[in-house]
Amino acid sequence: MEEEKIIRMLNKTDKILLSAIEKEDMFSSEIELKYALERAAVINSARKLFSLGLVKIDNITANKLRLTPLGQKYLKEGLPEYRVFDFLKRNETVEYKQLFYSIPMEKNELNASIGVLKKMLAINVEGGKITVNTDKLEKVEEQNEVLQAVEKEQNVNYDGIADLIRRGIIEQASEIREKFSITQLGIKILKNSEFTVEYVDKLSPGNIKNWNGLKFREYSEKPEIFDSLSGNLNVKTKFISLIKDAMISMGFSEMHSNYVESTFWNFDVMMFRQDHPDRDIQDTVYLNGGKATIPAKLIKEVKNVYEHGFFSSRYNESIGYRRTFDKFKSDSLIMRGHTTATTFRYIYEFISKNKDKPAKFFSVDKGFRNETMDNTHLLELYQIEGVVYDDNLTVSDLIGYIKQFYKKIGIENIRLKPTYNPYTEPSLEIQAFSPKLKRWLEVGNSGVFRPETLKPFGINKNIVAWGFGMERMLNLKLGMADIRDLYGAYTDLDLLRQIESARVFGEF
Repeated sequence: MEEEKIIRMLNKTDKILLSAIEKEDMFSSEIELKYALERAAVINSARKLFSLGLVKIDNITANKLRLTPLGQKYLKEGLPEYRVFDFLKRNETVEYKQLFYSIPMEKNELNASIGVLKKMLAINVEGGKITVNTDKLEKVEEQNEVLQAVEKEQNVNYDGIADLIRRGIIEQASEIREKFSITQLGIKILKNSEFTVEYVDKLSPGNIKNWNGLKFREYSEKPEIFDSLSGNLNVKTKFISLIKDAMISMGFSEMHSNYVESTFWNFDVMMFRQDHPDRDIQDTVYLNGGKATIPAKLIKEVKNVYEHGFFSSRYNESIGYRRTFDKFKSDSLIMRGHTTATTFRYIYEFISKNKDKPAKFFSVDKGFRNETMDNTHLLELYQIEGVVYDDNLTVSDLIGYIKQFYKKIGIENIRLKPTYNPYTEPSLEIQAFSPKLKRWLEVGNSGVFRPETLKPFGINKNIVAWGFGMERMLNLKLGMADIRDLYGAYTDLDLLRQIESARVFGEF
């Protein structure tokens, strides 16, 4: 019988037995995995038990509410209608126009707040004047309490929840949990005397020193060893080394930074409009919990340039965006979308404090995008960043650096064309021809940083910079058409192990 075969397999000399954590799983009739660390530790054991027919796994889908980035902002500072009501409560009767000058709020937010408060019967608008009904204070405060309850993942019973969802303050999300339950075969295995034996499957100084009497788990199967290729570097690692050598030979110093970044360094300091679509959760990976610390003086300077621009005899006049800059949007934590955030950190930490010295920096590091994968796009990708600060830099210098770099890594069939970037002007898109795809492929972007991005740092000289997509460049070098061939579950590991796949690097 099949059950007997499984029991014999568990009792073979190679001791493919269940570890302590797997035993605990089997003794529990139901286990719901709640925390990331527990899930990582338990899920592998559960899969093994499932494959042996000892447990069954049921997926349970639960709908939950969570705050959007806008909801997180309102949780911190209060909903717009609450802030309007609080102001009116302290001033009794106020002219409608006075609100626009008295409350720091976007016009659309203010108008929406008036509409919400009128619907609640919390205010009366008559003859251009607004009076407040203080009896409705509890009803107005209830919405703030709803946000706090959603943040704490408490049950929410509120009639106006649909309106908060429509306004983009709260969103509905599905959470899938896995429930384990033991099978009849699992119960039978539990009764086997061999199951009660405690085996050690992790070595530690303690059990190595006091090994006598312990039973260690044995493994009869040895992993496959590629004798001729053992110790061979991945082709991607070789390419990164080649890039770093090229940049260092051109006089550049390497930059370093963390994957987690703030929206200030990723967007604000580069003059991305605060309503720019790149900031949406459909494109940017936002992280829950925690806030970044932003230099107070720098964010003040960025806010001033964003709202009002500046006048300079060199650059004539910049009018800014003439829109309110919301500092509460600047400290959200994200997985950085591009390594240009690192460039601006180095402009702040090094270039702005040594304005008389020329500087050249580079990095080869990861950026993260919330987008659909295809043959030219990945969710996480390596970006080659370069920045040059010196006297009298022009677009010609920028083109020279780009062509010199590509020549060093062996890609010469490139072209440049004008494009638009929020933080560079003029801007150039770099394209290379792919023989496999039979078309020109964007491999990078570049430009001269706009004066608005450098004014907060007190920099008056030009800075040229670029960002190249490493994976697309590597695909061109290897003659591959699909960027996903280098990463992911369907990657051909034999291809990446082949020394032939790295032969192109022998040219340098």
